[in-house]
Amino acid sequence: MKPIKRIGIIGNGAVGMLMASLFEPDYTVTLYGRVDEASTVTIERTGVTQGTVQVRLCPVTKIIETEQDVFFVTTKAHQVEVATERLSGDVPVFICSNGIAHLDYARTKGFHLGVVEHGVSRDGHRLQHTGLGRIRIGSLGSLEEMSFNASPLTVVWETDIEQVVTEKLFANAIINPITALCRVENGAVAIPPCRDIATAIYEELTMLFDRHVPYTYIDTIIDKTAHNRSSMLRDIEAGRQTEVDAILTPLLKRADERGVTLTVIPVMQKLILGASVSC
Repeated sequence: MKPIKRIGIIGNGAVGMLMASLFEPDYTVTLYGRVDEASTVTIERTGVTQGTVQVRLCPVTKIIETEQDVFFVTTKAHQVEVATERLSGDVPVFICSNGIAHLDYARTKGFHLGVVEHGVSRDGHRLQHTGLGRIRIGSLGSLEEMSFNASPLTVVWETDIEQVVTEKLFANAIINPITALCRVENGAVAIPPCRDIATAIYEELTMLFDRHVPYTYIDTIIDKTAHNRSSMLRDIEAGRQTEVDAILTPLLKRADERGVTLTVIPVMQKLILGASVSC
């Protein structure tokens, strides 16, 4: 595979801007978003990493696939298909959105997967980098391993990316709806009564997946992000569409396919939908 020099990042939200600002010193980075015209934006980053970087921001509707060596998709899950409609998969594409709703789409298009473990929030072009983690990427097909220059992003190649995505789904399906409905930081999920709800969701999740995810993994994520406010909570507070249809709704379909009766997850899904409508 040819050396990576040009990186396209689709989605100019907090995660996309964080990745762009940390890739920029080593690569030529283009950020794509829902903007009308191309411009140069100044991203100011504070928190566990600090710096000010200028990045090119272009309309996602003007993507030219051959102008990049790799793409990272950081949009909300419900925006993935529209955001990538101009991509064929000839250039590697890693979808880093939450949930599993995009898996079949990724397979059909020949795209690949990524999981972002960093904590970050955004206020305009100002980022608060709240937690260091990794960008874990892997192939759903036969794409050979890709490597990136060392940086605080810590991009690592995973040979079983579906296991990584399943683990992230467990964490999101437990932490996001509880924190969004209770209006609490992630750390509260480790303490009753939130923990009681968390373990009930976990028990239902284990019936839906053949892959094993230990609850200790959930505890680790809660501990590392204890002072973070989940993306679903921030979406509800801001009156934005949540990722419930990427995280919880596919679980209901999976339960139907497996003939599994769920109790807690359907209630959480309806409550999140109700909370979203009321915003």
